Amino acid sequence: MNNRLNHLAGSVPGPRRTRFLAVTSGKGGVGKSVIAFNLADYLSASSRVLLVDADFHAGNLHLLANVVPAAGWQGTDFAGGGHPVMTRINDRLELLASAGTDGHTLPDVQTLTVFLQHLRAQASAYDFVIFDTSTGILPQTASILLSVDEVILVTTPELTALSNSYALYKVLAGKKVRPAIALLVNHEDRSDQLAYIKDKFDAITGQFLGHTPGFLGGMGHDRVMVEAVAGQTSLRRIAPEHPLSAVFAVLAARLAAGVTVDQILWETININALVADIRE
Repeated sequence: MNNRLNHLAGSVPGPRRTRFLAVTSGKGGVGKSVIAFNLADYLSASSRVLLVDADFHAGNLHLLANVVPAAGWQGTDFAGGGHPVMTRINDRLELLASAGTDGHTLPDVQTLTVFLQHLRAQASAYDFVIFDTSTGILPQTASILLSVDEVILVTTPELTALSNSYALYKVLAGKKVRPAIALLVNHEDRSDQLAYIKDKFDAITGQFLGHTPGFLGGMGHDRVMVEAVAGQTSLRRIAPEHPLSAVFAVLAARLAAGVTVDQILWETININALVADIRE
């Protein structure tokens, strides 16, 4: 890993700070991994990105990217000086794959802490390190979320998904030191519905927690994303001109420009939906 990191860092002029970002969700089945993979791919158009599969139960980023990892990072002896094997997805995007578990062999928090410290120490070659975490509020997932700079909390408009998102946000919001957090609604891009969800989520978090997350708007449910997943490729590769591609492109551009997730205006992400609403 060191040789690879040094090689990548060789052409970078001067020091810079790597941003650590996690994509998470309170409930399964909301499209979290697909969003993490496509966001990483769009960021790699202008930035060097390490995508970390931190789903302890069913890591599948290698399937979305159509690559075959040599090993998962869980088998690396970080305390003994070991280095994980990176899998190249494109010239600026690498994957740190997950070995997956049977649910009874999750890494303990201490082992995970050593892993996260290792990444911090060795990640200077990358502009972004993006974690795709397990769903819910596992202690291991919480350790990752509290170690990163920014969190994208993915939900859908369904009541159960929003309820679980609130529960996860409550855990993070209760910490004295917490990352910047923003909510992203998958399978919805109508501006009136997004505004309604934002207002409701802000009302309940503001009332009971004293503060609210940022809001990144939404991503509509479209056949083109289904085709990208089935084809084991990214949206940028098969439909770069699609309106959903524009959402990822703008979000990636804002992040690459240094804007944190909680400071991005959702109206700038969902500009196509807003224009469509005005025309109607």
